[in-house]
Amino acid sequence: MHHYHKLEEILGSHPVGAPKSEEYLEILKILFRPEEVELAAVMDFRLRKAGEIAEKACISTEHALEHLEEMADRGVVLAKKVEDEPAFALLPNYPGLFEYPVMKGTDPATERRLAALWHAYYMKDMAAELASANPPWNRVLPVEEAITDECEILPYEIASKLMEKNEAIAVANCPCRVLGKNCEKPLDVCLSFDGAARFLAERGMARLITLEEAREVLKKAEEAGLVHTGNNNAERLMFLCNCCPCCCHFLMLITEHKYSSGLAKSSYQAKLNSDECSGCGICADDRCPVGAFTMEGDLAVLDVGKCIGCGLCVSTCPTSAIVLEKRSDYQPPPATMRELSKMIVSNKRK
Repeated sequence: MHHYHKLEEILGSHPVGAPKSEEYLEILKILFRPEEVELAAVMDFRLRKAGEIAEKACISTEHALEHLEEMADRGVVLAKKVEDEPAFALLPNYPGLFEYPVMKGTDPATERRLAALWHAYYMKDMAAELASANPPWNRVLPVEEAITDECEILPYEIASKLMEKNEAIAVANCPCRVLGKNCEKPLDVCLSFDGAARFLAERGMARLITLEEAREVLKKAEEAGLVHTGNNNAERLMFLCNCCPCCCHFLMLITEHKYSSGLAKSSYQAKLNSDECSGCGICADDRCPVGAFTMEGDLAVLDVGKCIGCGLCVSTCPTSAIVLEKRSDYQPPPATMRELSKMIVSNKRK
């Protein structure tokens, strides 16, 4: 089997998925150099020491380590220490192969080529794969300013509170907007945490920031009308994206592909008091990322079924005609990322 085809098969075995396609093979040929792919094709998603990988590839540890470090520097494999020795693992498509090489940066021609290939692959194959996850991989976190004291506040729903649990935080440019270039929303708002944050910072793909700086990132994102989304489990954040509906792959599952359950909604939903509506149109024209608000005559109209509970409409309504209220049918997220992955794999097999 061709080494790139073998690598494609291995990457497709991850719970996130990687449907086979010509575009995906071309992506892999850009990300993994010919002299590296044979080595990558003996790896998997478990961290393994360089010597173990070298033995599988039938090459010297020194030679393997040189290639592994180069791949890690470009963000195409994960690198950490195991028993004080360098260890490496393959990365899934999300978060990983799509984001990390873009965060690292490349020459303009390669970036344009990757942008075209990832877009074609996402539109034809990967979006449906992501949307098939049950429960969804990502969920919406509401704007904190929109949550009132009257609401029951769940600890895993508050982004700034969740971040307090993390030991390391890093910020990087949003790869979706870097490649998509469909809007001028802020770029430097993509947050990662703990192991992912340290890896990205060590390899020059992100920079470590303080908790207070991370809170400022959230504020900047909210002001720009970006939706907070994070991994769909309750215990700890692995990443926190700030998404626009025109570029960001997970939010586009709803806006572009009409997969209404492709992203887990927050435990809140908007409630509109028409008597207080001034008809300014801010909610419909500027703030709602999923088209839940429309204008009929001089008043806003809300389609609650479309609402994802992000709260962006609430924070800018000049007459406070919109509030967030708890959903009656909300399903809490799995406790851990491991539990989430097991549920997704189990449901895919049914």
